[in-house]
Amino acid sequence: MFSLDYLVHAGALLFLMGFIVRDQLLLRGFIVIGTIFYVIYYLLLPEPLWSALSWNSLFIIINCVMMFLIYSDRAKFSMTKEEEQLYGSFYTLSPGEFRKLMKIATWFDAEKEETITTCGEVPDKMFFILEGTASINRGKKSFKVGPGVFIGELAFLTKNPATANVCLNKQAKGVSWNSSDLTRLLATRPQMKVAFDSLLNNDLASKLSNDSNNSGGRNEASRSRLAS
Repeated sequence: MFSLDYLVHAGALLFLMGFIVRDQLLLRGFIVIGTIFYVIYYLLLPEPLWSALSWNSLFIIINCVMMFLIYSDRAKFSMTKEEEQLYGSFYTLSPGEFRKLMKIATWFDAEKEETITTCGEVPDKMFFILEGTASINRGKKSFKVGPGVFIGELAFLTKNPATANVCLNKQAKGVSWNSSDLTRLLATRPQMKVAFDSLLNNDLASKLSNDSNNSGGRNEASRSRLAS
């Protein structure tokens, strides 16, 4: 004869399986199924425990909502060709984090040369050059960078004025972010901030590596590039 105790044991076993997995989606999935067994148990008792039924039903709903949010954060969404190309460079971010970042981003396609940072001024935007180049001028030194580089990331991290004039060259394409909007976004999402800061630090490290592998005037150019 079937015993209601089996429902309790099945639910507890599913909870146990959930507690030994690391993946949040699997953990919550096991907990939801285990809770369903408890709901059935409470419902089939001679005198159903309505309070326990209500609370466990709420737990199921909350976990299902969280599972949806976790899945949507991990799942890739429909991207344009440019977004797919850009996401390839933002490898430290999850698809959900990248989607949030793009909500406050502005695409640019320079039809003519355009100055984006001025020496001695704190830039109000940070840029990423996806295609094309930018010209950096510092003192008597002038050189080009891009594609696949940030412009203004050091000023964004340190909040210090730029030490070089940077001008987008004609047909340069990419995205920009308002510094204050980006700061507010990252301040509310610590995990995303860590991932994004890692991306900027990797970019700076790459520039430092290029600096150490070059000499003479090219060393000075790389230092100017870092200062921007």
